[in-house]
Amino acid sequence: MTLNNKNKYPDICFQILNELKVKLAPYLSYHCYEHIIDVANICDNYIRLYKIDDDMAKLIRIAAISHDFGYTISSIDHEERSIILIEPMLRSILTQKEIDIVNSMIRATKIPQQPKNLYDKILADADLDYLGRDDYNKLSKNLQQELLHFGVINTEREWLDLQIKFLENHEYHTLYAKWNRRRLKLKKLKELKTQI
Repeated sequence: MTLNNKNKYPDICFQILNELKVKLAPYLSYHCYEHIIDVANICDNYIRLYKIDDDMAKLIRIAAISHDFGYTISSIDHEERSIILIEPMLRSILTQKEIDIVNSMIRATKIPQQPKNLYDKILADADLDYLGRDDYNKLSKNLQQELLHFGVINTEREWLDLQIKFLENHEYHTLYAKWNRRRLKLKKLKELKTQI
């Protein structure tokens, strides 16, 4: 998977990506480098769709690239860890207000998602875009392997129950995702329920 519109990303994004390549553990089969690129590419689509100006687009791109940076240390509270790790890196290129906007977008990816504005909603929906896509089975299998590693689940039935509950409680936030991802997500939920 390659990053779309590379020339639109500030240098800090490539610094973070290089660190992610080296520091993300191999057992992170879902929260991996490819997931970061996927989220960034989805955000890039939203930037075009909503005609977001260049200044805000830069902040969205930084948040997309760094939203799971905390996984380089721990899966626990990884959103806050991401913020703590990247804030010193951002101080020389962003104002405190811009850093706060990036931090808000990263926090919007925390489950249960509680985005406060359009930009938060974009990050939240991009992070879980796969729930309503054709590659759901592949990516959910990656997540299952990761959760097995962490001991969050131990059996296929626990995984099935967890997925059903998650899909039942999840809501997309942007109009685009509601129109373009919700239908497939609900279809997948129905399929999972027939497996019980």
